[in-house]
Amino acid sequence: MSSLETAVRDLRRSAFLSAGVGHLHHAALAATLWILAVVIVGRFVPVEQTLRIAAFGVPLVFAAVAVAWMAARPSALSLLRTADLRLGLKERLSTAWERRSARGPLDEALRRDALDAASRATLTRAFPAKFRRGEALVTAAVALATIGLIALPNPMDQVLAQRKADQAAQAKASATIESAKKKLAAASSPAPVDPQVQKILQDAQAKISAAPDPRSALQNITPAEQQLLQLSDPQTPTRASSAQNLANNLGGTQAGHAAGQALNATPGQGAKELRSLASQLPGLSAKDRAELAKALAAAAQQSGDPQMAASLQQASAALARGDDAAAAIALNDVAGQLDALQAQQSNDQEIAAAINGLEGARQQLAAQADRDAGRSSATGSTSPSAGASGAGNGNSNGNGNGNGNGNGNGNGNGSGNGNGTGGTGGQGSGGSGSGSGTSAQGTERVYVPAAPLPGQSETDPAPLGPGQDVPLTPYTQVIQSYQQTALDAADQSLIPGSERDLVRAYFASLGESQGGS
Repeated sequence: MSSLETAVRDLRRSAFLSAGVGHLHHAALAATLWILAVVIVGRFVPVEQTLRIAAFGVPLVFAAVAVAWMAARPSALSLLRTADLRLGLKERLSTAWERRSARGPLDEALRRDALDAASRATLTRAFPAKFRRGEALVTAAVALATIGLIALPNPMDQVLAQRKADQAAQAKASATIESAKKKLAAASSPAPVDPQVQKILQDAQAKISAAPDPRSALQNITPAEQQLLQLSDPQTPTRASSAQNLANNLGGTQAGHAAGQALNATPGQGAKELRSLASQLPGLSAKDRAELAKALAAAAQQSGDPQMAASLQQASAALARGDDAAAAIALNDVAGQLDALQAQQSNDQEIAAAINGLEGARQQLAAQADRDAGRSSATGSTSPSAGASGAGNGNSNGNGNGNGNGNGNGNGNGSGNGNGTGGTGGQGSGGSGSGSGTSAQGTERVYVPAAPLPGQSETDPAPLGPGQDVPLTPYTQVIQSYQQTALDAADQSLIPGSERDLVRAYFASLGESQGGS
């Protein structure tokens, strides 16, 4: 051994390697404990990509142990004292190191004696790289426990799968609303209510995306539809019926035939032709003038819109007395009302398209909510929808509409009552009811009145006069009200969610057919 510095360098290298083996064992044990902890947490908390999180933590554990390994470097004196103790050198090396700069008569002999003893001993034996069997066995046991937990089914996997399915359903519903918004924005002539419709759809889309689950997201559909329906004018069906009656009456005259045909197409085209007819009044013959006045009077009598009826009556009276200027002014007033009707119908069409988009989103969310409820029922928990479907209902209605018991099945006029009890956990007993009345025969027609439209009186319509046509309402003006009535009835009835989806799909398909025609 040439010098004490050489001995210190050899000892430092051996100590560094020995500590490295020990820290490697520590790192392996810490890494396996980290993975086990993450796996255990992942079985109680729904954490996505548990194994990836565990794998990302392993390099961090090794890096932390490496920093500790580098920071725990012993001093030279500590190394020499350890070597003296482990190699039996009786403090020769540590004493010589402490007096390395002394120049006494015995110091040189002391250093030579220490170096001779160090050369006879193997310094690397002071810091052997030992395999720590106990720590290795603990690491292996933790690793086996981790592998076993990973191999066992994790109940949180179903929770994560449901969460992903919920997020996918909400994203799909949001995309459906976004598609509806783009279609409405791409229209060549947007309706006057387009900004308001877009705002309502945007708010509904944001709430659906932010909802914690599809069931909560569904709660945002109905308020949005109600807001859209509030944008519609309830008098539009009545005005549309009045316009149709005017078209029918004008179509039977020589002078107003073109206006009647245009009005059958759209109210806007009819308004244009009415203005043209107003400018042609001075050139009409007495026969055409009288025929036109009679047609306008009939249309005024059949009109359910007081304003349009007044304008038509004024035009008829002015024509009858030969006042072309007053008749033209009245016809122009009617044309203005038809332009307003055209705008209202455009609003209704956009509102219907927006509601169809919301209904498409409702179907997607409702389907996923039903699947979630099915999973909850399978695991033993009772969902709100399952509990609702367990309620019993009677077969009779106390309003006098009951199922008659006779030779045939039909609706009878009588009285009856029904009751039922619902069980828990989605199981319910059927209700019982009784009714009495005369059943309808197989060939007898039973009249079932339709639900009244919004803004329309439930009283019977006024009887038609001789020769008057039955007032007609365009399909586009009534389908929205019938759709809302059917959906409200479906939501308030004790029927499965899949059957409600059929109702929604039916009206949604009608809306698509209307848009494609």
